[in-house]
Amino acid sequence: MHASSFENMQKCVERFLLKSPVCEQSLVRVLDVGGANVNGSYRDLFPGAQYAYQTADIAAENVDIVLADPYHLPFPDDSIDLVLSGQMLEHCERFWLAFAEMVRVLAPAGFIFLIAPSAGPIHRYPVDCYRFYPDAFAALAHATGCRLEACWLDERGPWRDLVGVFRKTPMQSRATPAPGLAVAPQAPVPAAGDPAAEGVPAAPSYLEVLQRVHAQLQPSLYLEIGVRHGRSLALASCPAIGVDPAPDLQQPLPPAVSMIQATSDDFFEQHARDQLSTAPGLAFIDGLHLFEYALRDFMHIERWSAPHTLVVVDDIFPNHPLQARRGRVTRVWCGDVWKLYQCLAEQRPDLVLVPLDSAPCGTLLVAGLDRDNRTLWERYNPLVRQYREQVPETPPESILARTGALPADWAGLTALLQVLRSARHQSTHPARVQAALRQALGAAPDPLTA
Repeated sequence: MHASSFENMQKCVERFLLKSPVCEQSLVRVLDVGGANVNGSYRDLFPGAQYAYQTADIAAENVDIVLADPYHLPFPDDSIDLVLSGQMLEHCERFWLAFAEMVRVLAPAGFIFLIAPSAGPIHRYPVDCYRFYPDAFAALAHATGCRLEACWLDERGPWRDLVGVFRKTPMQSRATPAPGLAVAPQAPVPAAGDPAAEGVPAAPSYLEVLQRVHAQLQPSLYLEIGVRHGRSLALASCPAIGVDPAPDLQQPLPPAVSMIQATSDDFFEQHARDQLSTAPGLAFIDGLHLFEYALRDFMHIERWSAPHTLVVVDDIFPNHPLQARRGRVTRVWCGDVWKLYQCLAEQRPDLVLVPLDSAPCGTLLVAGLDRDNRTLWERYNPLVRQYREQVPETPPESILARTGALPADWAGLTALLQVLRSARHQSTHPARVQAALRQALGAAPDPLTA
């Protein structure tokens, strides 16, 4: 399973299943058709005893029900509350028969969540016959007499998932939606047993870096992903947008600040068109401290950027290997955001990256953005697999030692910010801004080779 497929299935669960009366049942019967565990499973989306989750596939390994006939599901009519299937349809020679079976076993109030590729290379399991466009899902609904409740095409490559939500009857919303899967309360984390695991350097704070950037860049719009207590958002003296699904504000915010209580993915999908009519001059990424989330945040921000936009990424330098764990075990926590720094350096050499030695966990400035660059979008799924699964969780010594990082109060930052301020008032191509930024950097060392 590729990353965007899991993320799209999670979106289906949160936006449809958890908002429906189905979740008021004491038992929700879930059938994953084609659910053999190949590089991951949707099972993690259905925790707890409320969900009776079963997988059905023609392969025997890691499957609850082995299908003797791929076009017959051994269940009575109207017996399954949720039928889901991802990355199966393209391998099914007569996919329309398989879908008709899903509709047959679906309960009247239930859902079918279907994900299939619209693009991508041949991958036989054991055959690879089709790619799908939105009209294909509309045709399936028409042929089987069900409703296509929602359909979207994900542009992240190489598969560009087509996602469909099907029902037999019109959807009804439950009175109180179930809590989402992506937002969990932050329980206090006890200090690690080893004091070194909670260590931070005696360096200027990332808040001081942000304050200086605000003062010298003077952006016309500031965007912040991950607000928490509001200390960084309070630094904005211009119109600002804060995005957080569960903010815990502990100080007043300036009157020009708009708070959007949503995940960053939902913000960019549902709110960005209205909120970002002007490209942000400055954006700060301090959301969920996991590589793929930080990567998506950067991709989305760049999509809405201008050549003068500066992105600041927090927590790129863990001070101890435990601080870099994907599962939090320390109070000072970076997760694997450091991999975003590595990813951008390796995959986007056009960008200008300036790592700063700030406390507690370093700051990365990213400039020279190009909203038309498709590299990260086209490679999203392979990149997530590469950096999340193949790159070791323990950071290399160059990251732990902050090799090549410039001082947090680096004097050359002023010249860099002046280039961006000048670009704001000109219709300048990203390549020209990138060249001017590199000229302003002058003798600053290459951070990954210093």
